[in-house]
Amino acid sequence: MKQILIAYVPVLHRGYQEFFEKYRGAELWLLDREELLSFEELEYLKKDIRVLDLSLTEQAINSWHIFNIVKSIKIKNLEQLDYSNSFVFTSDDIGQFIAQEFFAKAANKTFEPIFLRWDRNLMSKQNDAPKDIVISKADFEQKMMIKAFMQAGKSSDWWRHVGGLIMKNGQVIFAGSNKHLPNNDEQYKNSDPRISFTSGVGIDFSSSIHAEADLIALAAKQGIALDGAEMFVTTFPCPVCAKQIAVAGIKKVYYAKGYALLDGLEIFKSFGIEVILVKFSEKEFVEIEKLENQASMVENCYMLKK
Repeated sequence: MKQILIAYVPVLHRGYQEFFEKYRGAELWLLDREELLSFEELEYLKKDIRVLDLSLTEQAINSWHIFNIVKSIKIKNLEQLDYSNSFVFTSDDIGQFIAQEFFAKAANKTFEPIFLRWDRNLMSKQNDAPKDIVISKADFEQKMMIKAFMQAGKSSDWWRHVGGLIMKNGQVIFAGSNKHLPNNDEQYKNSDPRISFTSGVGIDFSSSIHAEADLIALAAKQGIALDGAEMFVTTFPCPVCAKQIAVAGIKKVYYAKGYALLDGLEIFKSFGIEVILVKFSEKEFVEIEKLENQASMVENCYMLKK
């Protein structure tokens, strides 16, 4: 039984070298981007301007003398394979797609979890907080988080309400929520661009500013440095906000819901930011939701209440 690696290799770097060394002596079959682009699901690959000419990639990998055979493979030939062989795929979006489309009959499949490139699966992965994360049920921190939830209720966003506070020297210096710009009525006048995308997709297409970004911008406008400040935010910050929080000098981030996407947690770690999950019971969350709804701008301003 042969061991065959099937991979999309747009560029060559150390990650690919380590991946290949792990399977020294196997065969490597390279996927051609031009053929992958024939699938509607993979059309986004055309945006990758780094891609090397496949013949050059093949020559370069052959020069490493790692594999018995290195060759490019035609998509149409994948349907005529001997499925008794052992197949290795990258665990990214391309590997998962090819395995599902053409190797459903193969009994011996391995997905290599090494990081090689940012792909759709990796970017949308919901990363749980680290096992050693600080979990707080302290009364003061719960009270501050409830205030953040009250701020969330003031958001005019249709889909998600996020509230936040910034504290410095024990005092709340800014409080706010995500909101639409240039005014809160924007989505009611022109609709919301987000309705065309699912969660986590097309995050740049938005007429709103995130709560964290709004708070940091307010501090900048007033010339207030945030070095050593603390932020309470109802939902774990998105990757863009995580970077803004880090560069702003905030050293503690408290959150109550949500998860980390992309490199959010890694950014916090690298900047020495302590992340604290403020824990509430299910019953307490029900009561918090009631408080948030009492402050709801959407409910109070845009819906008729009996």
